[in-house]
Amino acid sequence: MSENHGFDEDPDTQMSAYAFNDEYDDYPSDDDDNDVHVVDEDKVSAAFTRLVCTEALPPQIIEGEGFQNFMRTLNPHVNLGTAESLKRDCLKFYAKETAKIKQILKNLDGQISLSVEILRSNAYEYLCLSTHFIDGTWKQKKWVLRCHALGDFVLPEVIQKALSNWEIEGKISTITLKSGSFNDETVQMVKDHIMKKRNLQLNGRLFHVYCCADLLTLMVQDAFDEISTTIHRVRKLVIWGKSLPVWHITLAKLKEALDLYSKGEFSSKCKPSPNEWKQVEGICKLTEIIHNVAKLLFETKYPTASTFLGNLHELRESLMNEASTADSFITGVVEKMLQKLDRYWEDMFLVLAVATVMDPRCKMTYIEFLSSKIDNSDDNSKVSTVLEAVRSLYNDYPAPSLDNDLVSSNSDEDDLDLEEEDFDSKEDFPRKRRKEEKVSKPVEEGCSNPSSSSSHLEGYLEFVKSDIRPPKSELDWYLEEPVLAWDEDFDLLDWWRAASLKYPTLSKMARDLLSIPLSIVSSTYAYYTEERKVDQKLIHSGQTVLNALMCTQSWLKEH
Repeated sequence: MSENHGFDEDPDTQMSAYAFNDEYDDYPSDDDDNDVHVVDEDKVSAAFTRLVCTEALPPQIIEGEGFQNFMRTLNPHVNLGTAESLKRDCLKFYAKETAKIKQILKNLDGQISLSVEILRSNAYEYLCLSTHFIDGTWKQKKWVLRCHALGDFVLPEVIQKALSNWEIEGKISTITLKSGSFNDETVQMVKDHIMKKRNLQLNGRLFHVYCCADLLTLMVQDAFDEISTTIHRVRKLVIWGKSLPVWHITLAKLKEALDLYSKGEFSSKCKPSPNEWKQVEGICKLTEIIHNVAKLLFETKYPTASTFLGNLHELRESLMNEASTADSFITGVVEKMLQKLDRYWEDMFLVLAVATVMDPRCKMTYIEFLSSKIDNSDDNSKVSTVLEAVRSLYNDYPAPSLDNDLVSSNSDEDDLDLEEEDFDSKEDFPRKRRKEEKVSKPVEEGCSNPSSSSSHLEGYLEFVKSDIRPPKSELDWYLEEPVLAWDEDFDLLDWWRAASLKYPTLSKMARDLLSIPLSIVSSTYAYYTEERKVDQKLIHSGQTVLNALMCTQSWLKEH
């Protein structure tokens, strides 16, 4: 049997392969062409290449005995080639798709955020550089731009080269990484490189984003470290098995052990003492609090940057409440957790806050509410800081031209179908401004003697000109309208998609802010306690093919 890189060669798999071989005895021979459906090999090969690129399957799969047996059951005359020919096809497909993606990014009317994840193999670390943005249909996108073995390469240089190759330095707004001094240096070097191409908003104060999943993982690991010896003993008492390095599974196993202990199931002399079980119970309560917040942040139906501020504040309050009634052991653990959480809050508050303002259920009202809840003399100044930052960001976006605006308002007015509960009447539509500067008609109506050209009238005209107030901006209209009623199933991006007619400029700002990744990973990957591993079978395909498959998978597959 030939070497099989695509499948596990356990006894069951091998037996299945032999069973397939037995069935071929009665399969139509080459002489029975009239009974076999004729297929277009080129189309089949192209479709299979797309499948491999979409699912990031190792090209060696094509030479696996099990796969070849499967293909023969479909049509014994189809020849998909070899692993090497499939690699070449994948690279051609990647080159074609790269041109499309580059054009999409070039034409994107908005900013792009980056995230950097470090993956591992047995020998190397791999950089996985992804881009995040919200497209014109208000769908979130996360596309891998580069997956590269670091080796002797320096991380900042790999990132800078990738950005140059993709020609997107002028669109980059933020970059998200895990915490660490080395990553801080990387961010600064990338930031300096970006600022040669563009001026960053707020002088780069939003540029460096710390991964929130990393924060929660570090908090949980601190807690588990306090009872590491006990955890080691518990693993001998329950069926733990070989699991992924994810902390929520450790939490589930500890809760299972606590349940069994409460039922008197453990009689071993090696079992933890009653005091140790009490510590395990306290740690489980703390990590359960973190887990509940993590589910809201990383497993939510509509994840955006606006969901983080409120949930992190609730996490802090919940931990403090738990510590207020706990013993000194748990209180000490909570203090360590809060040190990390408070540092993250201080570093990321502005990013979290401006994204939250873009939620019509929150706006500045939630920032003011949060300020009233926190007993800190600096929080009132933070409200002002957030509002100034939001206004500064808005001013960076050019407003639509007045001529185009008037034309579009005339043509669109009859077609607008805006829900009454979300928007004011057309009379309040911020783009439909009357030319208030033309004051000749009010003057004629207000003067009893229109033929008078006295200095009194000239003075009145000057007074009117000086008294003209600047029209309200879209941001003013948005902030002045009442916040929406809270709805757990509220689709924020769908709301902004509809509201983009009303707020053409502000909606662009919302797209950019809401697409900022506050975590480099989501779903199950958010619970990993160590770097994820690259599929060894993909590594065996070679660096170039690995990069191509990691990229095309993110471009083509809906996550």
